[in-house]
Amino acid sequence: MEPVSGAFLLPVCGLTIACVTATVLLWPRLARPGPRRLLARSGMLLATQALMTACAVLLANRYFVFYATWNDLLGGDTARVRVEQVQPNGGVRAGTAGLVRRMSTDLGPRRRGGDRDPAEDGRVDLLWFRGARSGLDSEVYVYLPPQYFQAAYATRRLPVVMLLADGASGDAARAPAGGAMAWLRQGRLPAAADAAERPGTAQPMIYAMVGRAHGCIDPAGRPARTSGLTETLLAQDVPEALAGTYRLPRTRKGWGLVGFAAGGQCAARLAMLHSDRFAAAAAINGRFGLPGTPPADAGDGPDGDPYGGSRAYRLDNDLLWRLENLPPPPVAVLAAAGTGGEDAREAERFTALVRPPMAAGKILVPGAPGTLRQWRDHLPQVLEWTSGRLQSE
Repeated sequence: MEPVSGAFLLPVCGLTIACVTATVLLWPRLARPGPRRLLARSGMLLATQALMTACAVLLANRYFVFYATWNDLLGGDTARVRVEQVQPNGGVRAGTAGLVRRMSTDLGPRRRGGDRDPAEDGRVDLLWFRGARSGLDSEVYVYLPPQYFQAAYATRRLPVVMLLADGASGDAARAPAGGAMAWLRQGRLPAAADAAERPGTAQPMIYAMVGRAHGCIDPAGRPARTSGLTETLLAQDVPEALAGTYRLPRTRKGWGLVGFAAGGQCAARLAMLHSDRFAAAAAINGRFGLPGTPPADAGDGPDGDPYGGSRAYRLDNDLLWRLENLPPPPVAVLAAAGTGGEDAREAERFTALVRPPMAAGKILVPGAPGTLRQWRDHLPQVLEWTSGRLQSE
């Protein structure tokens, strides 16, 4: 019975209503003077306020999913930690030159009335590592589907999808893993993956949720310690850390990206500029012009410009300009947006510019969903499209 479950919330809300009702009914009897009645009135007021506050906090937590489990709230996870090497060695354990720390969490799905079994429920891991090329520390949540642990798939290398959330989705500016947790807390990713696979149209895939706190490009003319080489982290360090820890595809045909808002723009950009690494990308509420960057510490001038004052480098990062002026890469990109906003027009413009060997898809949903929670019901459709463009080995 987790803090977001109805089995816990209903009794708390029912007790709150009963306490308020009792206070209203008994107050006239306790209105007379006397120390006992004063204590009774004070106790009733404190109990009512405490229960109403708890009820409001729990309902807010259920809506925003700040804490999905009691271990998430209390920090009581005692899962085992194992160290692996960050190298693209196909999931084979190597030496200790570059290290990844892996911790199994209890954030994954769980069958009612039974213990957790990865072969039935899947598993969510948390990885910590420092990028060998970018020098950036990174935290990645990895959802491994049940098939990864089943004997029938023991020799299969399932496709892997890196998921990038908007930094605002989880306060990634202060805690990079916050943006990654948005896929679990707001998007309910394991449930979305299961819904995509249930009709038999999507294959099982591994999902790596990456927290971003430094934009999506390697700023020119600025030291790495100032803003971080985020593009290098996402395009090289994260895939190598994943490939060195899990049984993943060896070629680009099994690697894809899905991003939301600024993360959607980043996903499309990484696929287009690194088609040797990724085969497909899906951008949810993404824009396709120049990527957003964090404020520069250096102020005005070339040192404060993420493009180093170079017009050529600036245009090179504009995906719409690239589609109009450069040969298209051999990747597939999905533009997903709501029909009620600017994102839909951006998706229309982007897909209209695509030409072979690049392929494009478009998903327009009613309204203007602006959060991962509002996109939750549509995520299976996005994952199904992504699955159709990736191959297992």
